[in-house]
Amino acid sequence: MNNMVCSLCGMEINEKNYKFNSEAFLEENSLELIKFCPFCGVKSEFISENKNRVFIERNLLDEYILKIIDHAVKLEIFNGDYYNKASQLAIDESLKKMFKALSRIEYTHAKIHQYLGGFKDTPILSNMDYSKYNSDLILMEVAKKREIHAVEYYSKYNKTINNDVIKSIFNALEKVENEHIELTQK
Repeated sequence: MNNMVCSLCGMEINEKNYKFNSEAFLEENSLELIKFCPFCGVKSEFISENKNRVFIERNLLDEYILKIIDHAVKLEIFNGDYYNKASQLAIDESLKKMFKALSRIEYTHAKIHQYLGGFKDTPILSNMDYSKYNSDLILMEVAKKREIHAVEYYSKYNKTINNDVIKSIFNALEKVENEHIELTQK
């Protein structure tokens, strides 16, 4: 396997990490066929041996787009925080692992948005208490609602943004979040 790079998150994919976060995907990567980035989940069209990340001309991003990207950072951190806590609250071991993998993926999405917007500081959100979600079923229901919200967010703003690069990225991330909805319905 030649080393590959995801043009969205910038992570290198190799024989040591091609199965990273596998608990959060419906399909599997193999050494012969990388179907998606194991770090951010985008499909193979964003993966190549070329080490260049998606280029964004930040001077073309107006305040409206930057505000949308800033909110996307917070949305993904909020969901990453939830999955991190859910991984601690879940009873089932496979569910714990899936939530932990989803947490890492959502945080990677936040990093993608930070890169796009040129934001240096990672926002610190309120520490939420999720202890009232006292069963695996409830944790999965909340996860599904969060993923639906993320899909709706990307879909809504994809229609209003006038930047093809951002639209392409939002579309790719929306597909990842749709797959997460399928995972939460199992």
